[in-house]
Amino acid sequence: MGDPEGLIAQLRHWLKPWTAGSEPIEVRRAVLDEIAARVVPAGGGRRLFPYRRVRVDLFAANEEERAVLEALAREAWDLPAEARARLLAVGARVPDDFTVEVAVREREGAAAGEPRYRVAFERGEEQAPAAAAAVVMLGPPATRPVLVLTVQQGTTTQPVYLANAERVQIGRLAEVLDADGRVRRRNDVVFLEEGEVNQTVSREHARITWDTGGACYWLRDEGSAYGTRIFRDGRPIEVSAHDRRGVCIRHGDELYFGRARVKVALREE
Repeated sequence: MGDPEGLIAQLRHWLKPWTAGSEPIEVRRAVLDEIAARVVPAGGGRRLFPYRRVRVDLFAANEEERAVLEALAREAWDLPAEARARLLAVGARVPDDFTVEVAVREREGAAAGEPRYRVAFERGEEQAPAAAAAVVMLGPPATRPVLVLTVQQGTTTQPVYLANAERVQIGRLAEVLDADGRVRRRNDVVFLEEGEVNQTVSREHARITWDTGGACYWLRDEGSAYGTRIFRDGRPIEVSAHDRRGVCIRHGDELYFGRARVKVALREE
């Protein structure tokens, strides 16, 4: 399917730089992460992807960006094959008629921090045509799951944190002050100023945000000194400080903030 990085390099000479975290390669990865995040346990150690059709809208801020994305989607990417491969890699059973449809659209505000894509899922059961729209999932589940963070390594103000908020900030010290002594940031998961492990946690280390459109908690590194990563299914996943969206976290993930470790559980209300 070609070389996506090479195609971007060929086109970038006439296109203004992409904003941090919105590079086409990062958007592509985020789309695949979001599709994989919809895998559910089916009992007996089996995993299932319960949708037959996925619709992906890629948003461009202007005509030039739209031309780049259309060229990538047409010439360099194969999202249907890549999505199927990602689902199989996490052990999910994929429907035989699984399809991914991709559309590129211009949207005002796409370059100013708005989401650069949207993913919709269809179950595709047999049904009357008039009811077909009912299975299209464009929004979040009815309720946001409670995020349960259990500290496994490191010293914090409490051993377990429960959150049902749009943003959870992680760092060392409860309050981070600016040069004038004013509070610049308040951490929700607070590592103390003690021990070698805690010293690898930056004062403004990371944050977790709830994405209504993607129905997912996303972990983002905020320029920490020792880095942030996820340990999932026996392998590490780096969380880049240059990716403004981050990585979608799942039930059972282990989050590493430097050498500190936190276990994730998602609990439905």
